[in-house]
Amino acid sequence: MSKLDKKDYQILFELDKNSRCSIKELAKKSRLSRDIVAYRMKQLELKGIIQKYITIIDFSKLGYQITRLYLKLQNTTPEIEQQIINYFVELKNTLTVYKIDGKYDLAIGFLVKNNQEYHQIETQFQIKFKKYLADKNISLFLDCVHFHRNYLTNKKQRDDCSLSTGSFQPFRYDQKDLELLNLIKEDSRISLLELAKKMKMTPMGVKYKLKNLEKNKVVVAYKLWLNTSVLGYHYYKIDLDLEDLKVLPQLKQFIIQNPNVIYLDITIGGSDLEFDCELKNQTELYQLIDQLKQLAPNKIRNYSYYQAIKIYKYAYFPE
Repeated sequence: MSKLDKKDYQILFELDKNSRCSIKELAKKSRLSRDIVAYRMKQLELKGIIQKYITIIDFSKLGYQITRLYLKLQNTTPEIEQQIINYFVELKNTLTVYKIDGKYDLAIGFLVKNNQEYHQIETQFQIKFKKYLADKNISLFLDCVHFHRNYLTNKKQRDDCSLSTGSFQPFRYDQKDLELLNLIKEDSRISLLELAKKMKMTPMGVKYKLKNLEKNKVVVAYKLWLNTSVLGYHYYKIDLDLEDLKVLPQLKQFIIQNPNVIYLDITIGGSDLEFDCELKNQTELYQLIDQLKQLAPNKIRNYSYYQAIKIYKYAYFPE
């Protein structure tokens, strides 16, 4: 675990809320000089803590849906497993490819226009690899709510801001919008001048387009891609199946207020309650599960979780 002080964590927290936040704004919020803030940011990058400055995009506004596929493999060798992973990594439609522990071996996220497109992708995969499939689970994402990493500053209560995607309200976009999204998807701090140069537009023209994407919630937020393991935290995906759905609002409220929860997932075909969190160890995970059980006695039928062993692909906009 890297040794950071409170000022480092404050900078990370503010950048996770808005990774386009200016050095001037960061200096004011952290009560440090601009030079010191810039130096600390550079050190956080060099230590591998800040991996990327990313843009969260609501794909549904562009006519896409996210479909998730969990796979349990059988009769494989390490070489065959790697072939399957490479197959998904090389597909232009895949957003994420995770090797995971738990009930399933792989978790893959697809960005598709409709169910027919996904069906064609899965059919082609099964033609090639079906004999290695023991089990699968398919679900459709309706929404993914992003939360700020309050645990970085020991904040116990949530901000008012939760960042929701999955509105399914179409936005009329053009080729320049797509070009802009591709430029900022993994470099949210890129300047308007640099964007203008790359896009062969004026800075004011780029600024207008960016503001329009923000106004229409195509661009939902600017955040960080952090190597949280360097900070001593691990990513866990938790699924709950409930005996009584009447307790769902109560459990959701508890989850939302937990500073370590970073996503709340709403799916069709998934579990009754799905969320993602960053915790120091499995002891904290079990403590969280116990708290949920105490909150809704005898109402949680079962739960499952996985921890990402390796992330092979995480694309923010594979257009």
